[in-house]
Amino acid sequence: MGEGKLKELRRYFSLLRGNLLIIIVTWAFIEFARGATSTYYSKYVVGLGAPEMVPGLLQALYTSVYAIVAIIGGYVADRYGRKNIIAFFTFFVAFSYLLYATAPAWQWLIITETTLALTSIYIPALQAMIADSIPPEKRGKGYSLTYLITYLAAAPSALVAGILVTRHGIVQGVRITFFIASTCAIIAAILRTLFLKETLQNKNKKTIRGLREFLKDTLPSYKYAVKSMKKSLVWLITAYIIFTFSFATSSKYWILYTVDEIGITNEQWAIISFASSITYPLAIFPAGFIVDKIGRKKSWILSRILFAAATIIYLLTPKITTTIPLPTSTLTLQKYHILITDFVIFALALGILGVAVSALQADLIPRELRGRTMAAISLLTSFLAIVPGNIYGGYTYQYLSKTTPFITLLILNIISLTIIILKVKEPKIKEK
Repeated sequence: MGEGKLKELRRYFSLLRGNLLIIIVTWAFIEFARGATSTYYSKYVVGLGAPEMVPGLLQALYTSVYAIVAIIGGYVADRYGRKNIIAFFTFFVAFSYLLYATAPAWQWLIITETTLALTSIYIPALQAMIADSIPPEKRGKGYSLTYLITYLAAAPSALVAGILVTRHGIVQGVRITFFIASTCAIIAAILRTLFLKETLQNKNKKTIRGLREFLKDTLPSYKYAVKSMKKSLVWLITAYIIFTFSFATSSKYWILYTVDEIGITNEQWAIISFASSITYPLAIFPAGFIVDKIGRKKSWILSRILFAAATIIYLLTPKITTTIPLPTSTLTLQKYHILITDFVIFALALGILGVAVSALQADLIPRELRGRTMAAISLLTSFLAIVPGNIYGGYTYQYLSKTTPFITLLILNIISLTIIILKVKEPKIKEK
């Protein structure tokens, strides 16, 4: 490696300090918790006696509650600051995971999803603090570094979940992952409390005097943030909402379809999940350079093309009907390898997309409106995409066809791609 390349890498990793370093470290703990608990979550829900459409409905419930509290979170982040809300509610995330771990029946998960959504009020503040902590000219690299370390550190969570499920079964194994997740969240909360520094200097320190005053101040401020959106940002949000709807239709049914319909075992699903999990951060590393080099828009287009190709491969993978164990079944082994490759392509596409979207949003949103605007985007995405997408996916998977959610994913991905190509333009002057 030449001296020029080494200097470029040093500059890249020089961003790893201060708030960004603490966010990355603590986010790695939270993401490990999320990865371990989500690997078999849909199977866990069904294992507790729920119908197949319930995982989608539970996700819709979580999204609905979170979308509402995110509005409050975005307001608080822009008015009172980022740090306190981030640190305080991370402790409550740990408590929420304990509720999941002790759920006596699937109906109990209604309470746990609601509780976790309420604790997620800090996420707009976290998003704003990340954007605040990265210089505008380095946002592509900054976001890629954040995602790279965070998700790479959390990648083994799928293997941990796989080992626990293999040894203890679906229900008991997933319960253990939630206990582990609670511990991870407590560690993250302590580190955030001790080491994060506030990034919003011009805070309004007046207290809120009742619900009426809060709404009187909040609603106009969000209205102003929405009205201030640039045209390209509106089209960006539109394309993102369409894609997010399509992704939401299938998000809770990958494991059910792959295991129950294609025939992959729970152990093999853990390996597939791990391959996907480790590819995602490794894709993010070069994605930062790609996004800054060729631009946000071209990077988005590239990611959508890869995602469409992976969806087609997945839909063309035939169901496995043989009951011969993997080590002695050539047919099963071939399908297993196809799926590993396919989920790696999915992860590659999502890695590029995540950096491109984050950087382009930061480019288009002024710093003083960033918390509220990101919360408003979250609200729109939640109620126009994720909630209806989860409900649609759950209903169609159980009552229409097991492939309908994935066919929807392919069609709407192409529509989203078309909008980006025709309507979205990168700003000549980026917001700081």
